This record gives sequence, C-alpha cells and structure tokens, in this order.
Amino acid sequence: MTTQAIGKSMTLLNNKSLKITTFLTIALITWIAHFWYFNHLGLYEDDYAFIGNILTMDFSRFVDSVKNMNLAFFQGRVVGFNILFFSAYFAGKLGGLPLIYISAYLLALTNNILFYLFLQRLWNQPIFVLTGTLAFTLFPADNTRAFLTHIHILPALTFLLLAFLSYLNDKKFWSYLLITASFLSYETCFLLFITAPFLTKKPQSEIFKELIKHLFILGTIFLVVLILRKLTGDGRVGDLDIATAISTPIRQIITGPFVCLGTFVYRPWQTLHNLRGELLIFVPLSLLMLLWLFLQNSCFSGLDSGENWPIIKQLSLLGISLLFLAYPLTFTVPATLISGRDSRVHAAAVVGASILGGILGYLIVYLANSYRQKNLAALLLATYFSLLIGFGIIVQQQNKLSWKYQQAFWADVIQLAPDLNDGQVILVDAPSLPWGSQLYPFAWSMPSVVGQLYQFPWQWKNVPKLYKLNPDWQLKIAANGEIALNNDNGLLFFYYPWEPARQVKTSEIILLQEKDGKLVRTTTPIVAGAKKFSFKPLTNSTINSFDKGYLYDYLIAPNNKKSVNYFQPF
Repeated sequence: MTTQAIGKSMTLLNNKSLKITTFLTIALITWIAHFWYFNHLGLYEDDYAFIGNILTMDFSRFVDSVKNMNLAFFQGRVVGFNILFFSAYFAGKLGGLPLIYISAYLLALTNNILFYLFLQRLWNQPIFVLTGTLAFTLFPADNTRAFLTHIHILPALTFLLLAFLSYLNDKKFWSYLLITASFLSYETCFLLFITAPFLTKKPQSEIFKELIKHLFILGTIFLVVLILRKLTGDGRVGDLDIATAISTPIRQIITGPFVCLGTFVYRPWQTLHNLRGELLIFVPLSLLMLLWLFLQNSCFSGLDSGENWPIIKQLSLLGISLLFLAYPLTFTVPATLISGRDSRVHAAAVVGASILGGILGYLIVYLANSYRQKNLAALLLATYFSLLIGFGIIVQQQNKLSWKYQQAFWADVIQLAPDLNDGQVILVDAPSLPWGSQLYPFAWSMPSVVGQLYQFPWQWKNVPKLYKLNPDWQLKIAANGEIALNNDNGLLFFYYPWEPARQVKTSEIILLQEKDGKLVRTTTPIVAGAKKFSFKPLTNSTINSFDKGYLYDYLIAPNNKKSVNYFQPF
C-alpha cells in the first residue's frame, strides 16, 4: 500500500471517528438541555387527555380508542397522534412516565442527527454543519421538546428531513410519501418542502420545470387532506372564514420570523440573568464540552469565503425562505408567543433559523480566522451555545416545579375530599393558583385528573370531577341552591365542551377554598347577597374502597408529603 493510500485511509478513519464523537456529543447535549430532569417531570395540560387517559386503558380499549381516532381523522394529524399514542401506551406500561420521556428524547435526537446529515448534503463545510446542528438542537423559540403531547409534532420534522434527503437522493416517490406523513403529523412543516427543487444542483431551466410539477403534487396532497379534514368536521378548517384565512397567515409571516430570531438573543440573556444554583455547574461544564467539540472538529479549515460566497448567498436565501414558510399554516396560536405549550407555533421555523445559524457561525469563524483568532471564535461559539443549554435547563426546572405543584395540590385534594361518590363534583375557589412561566400546573385538564387517580366502578354514570371556579362565582348560584355546570355561564374556568351540562345542588358539592395560603374544605354556609348556601359536609371516606389508578403513585405518592407551597408564584 502506498503512502498516499495509507494517508487517505487514516483520514477517512479519523473523519469517521470524529463524526461518531460529534454524534455522541450531540446526544449528550440533547439530553442535558431537554431531558436531564426526565425522572422529575410529569403530565401537563393536554397530557392528561392524550397520555393519562390512554394509560388507564387495557389493550382492547386502547385499540378501540385508536381506531375511533383514525376513523375520525383526528385533527388531520392521524400519523403524529398514532405515534404519540402507541409510544406513550407501550412505554408507559413498560416503564412508566420516565420511559415515555426517554422515547421523546430518542425522537428529538433522531431529528438532530437527521438535520446534521441534511446540512452535510447542503454544504459539507464543518463549521456550518456543526453550528447549524447546535442551533437546531438548542432551538430557543420552541420549548416543547419534553412536553409529551408534542411527541406528535416531532415526527413531522422527522418525516420532513427524510423527505428532503430522499428528494436529494432522487427518490421522489418516497419523498412525497414522507412529506404526506409529515403533513399528517403536524401541518406547519408541510410548506417547507416547496423549496426541495432548489436544493438540487440542476440548471435553472430544469429547476423551473421541476418546480411546476412539484407544486402540482404538493397542491394535490394539500387539497386532499384539507377536504378530508373538512368532511370529518375539523373545526380548525371548517370554522375559518375567508378574511381570517387570509389575514392570519399574513400576520404570522410578518411577526413569526422576527420573534423566532429574537429568541436567539433573548434566551442567552435569560440564562445570564438566572445564572445561579445548578446553572453554575451545567453552563461551565457545557462550555468546556462545546469548546472541546469545536476544537476537535476540523471546522477551521476550508474557510475561503471568496469562493464560497455563491453558496453562502444561496443557503442564506434558502434559510430565509424556510423561515417565512414555517408560519402560513399557524392559525391557532399567535406567533408572538415564545413560552410553554403555545411556543409550538415556532416548531417548523427551526429548519430555516438553524440554516441561518450555521451561516452566521461560519462567518464568525471566517472573520476570526482572518485575524488568526480561531481559538477566540471557538470560545465565543462554545459560550453562546452553553448559554442556550442553560436556558434548556431553566425550562426543565420550571416544568419540574410545575409537576411538584401538581403533586402537592392533588395530595391535598384527596386528603380534603376523600368522600367521593357517583357524580361527585369538587369545586375549587383558589384565585392564587399560579400559571407558571412554561407548562401550566393548573390548566384546562383539571377535571380529568380525579378519574385517573382511582379506578371507579364502571357502573357509575359520572366519574368524580374537579372544576376550578372563576371570580364572582357566588353570584351565579341560583336562588334554589343549584349550580349550573356548563361552558357558557362563566362560572367555571373550564368545562369540557363535549360534557353534558347539568344542575347540581350546592349541598351535594364539595367546596375547597384558598385561605391563608392553604387549601381548606368549606362546610360553613356561603353568603352571596341575601342568599345563603351550604355545601357538602365531610362524610365517611370512600377512596380506600377503590383500586388506585395509573397516576396515583405519581401524584399521591408517600414521598410527596413534604410538599411545596403551590400558591407561591413561579
């Protein structure tokens, strides 16, 4: 073997080893930034409907539920929700909530690796690929990687990236199947695939012909899915008037990209502002890890910006286009929101923003290299991305605290209201229950929780439910002492639209109220103007006669007795 051949073999071996090392580091960064506290996270908001509910089912009920969802073409997202339901059901039955979080981690990591490979196909320049992948992995506008319900969103990105890669490999049939699967997972990623013909290195005349055919196929897919959604009664489509259908995308396109890019500046500042406690450990260690990663990669070679300007301009235009295409189908949430469940509005923007991040990273290194300051560039980039990791830790800490609040609250509810029977209603008058800055601990799903803590008799017509009261609720009690439970009179914070309205006497209702920073059961009469109403007194406990439900050990476990003050804002 010649010296040249040996050198080439060694280079290939080193490159393969470096890629494996890079993938392992990305896997670790994904874990730290989004799933480090996985064993201390729980269910939030929509999770109780989409995760908690199916975990109470046996396999036959689960299969029937999925069949009904598919027949109803649920929200037009049947692929994404099937992935959510099956992964949550089997992971939850095998390893509980922690294993469901691990399944979400594996989905997020798959997307990060696919994006790395996608960037390599666009431009195999190490610094561009590395910084772009880190921007994708630590994308600061969407904070829902570890929100279990959004397991159905992650596959939309998976299928989109696979569709791009298939298209680049000239496997068009597979690319259109994959983008259809993406559309049926979460629709906001669909329009990004319009750009696929521009990724090829064909002459402009051929690209134009290919684009016409491409748009026709995508338009057909879009119309078929739109018609199916409308026929199955999806209000997200059927309830849109023409003015809203036109004005909303325009407004989202104008605000979304700038809000999204703004988070790349705002989130590091948030980390610096909260740099204390565990962040003083995570951020410096992440900085060292990232500095090592940048220095180990050959990302400071091949920086001849003169010959690279054409591809830099092409990729910049691609990134901007993808960023704007991420917002026209975001109808339900304003693009100005950047925290909690609603930050999903930026989910599809991660592709375009990360390509722009890769270009910016390349230009920073090129400029530093021109002044022979490549180590300084590595330090600056490592510092920046370590602060984004720190923000991911902050999000996890907020969600961890939100789960603790729920554990403390529901433990108190069961202690104060152990006398449950068929149709039992529990009302909570607690104005100070906080929202939290990320996933809300006390949201619309509260009525579902009691029914998931215990296995109540199947003969019962109405499983016990807890409702949060709105202010001035006393004024809405009828003179005969009955409370109307519905979604129209403004009495309750939330009443399920699909739940039948009913009248319940106050004497049959358990009332829990906030007093002096604690939750207490009210048995003395409530005076509202000239009226006086009595609520249900404490009777014999019944809860010990019921088998524990799936969530009992997570929410009412003995080690939760040393609880937090869930009235404290956070």
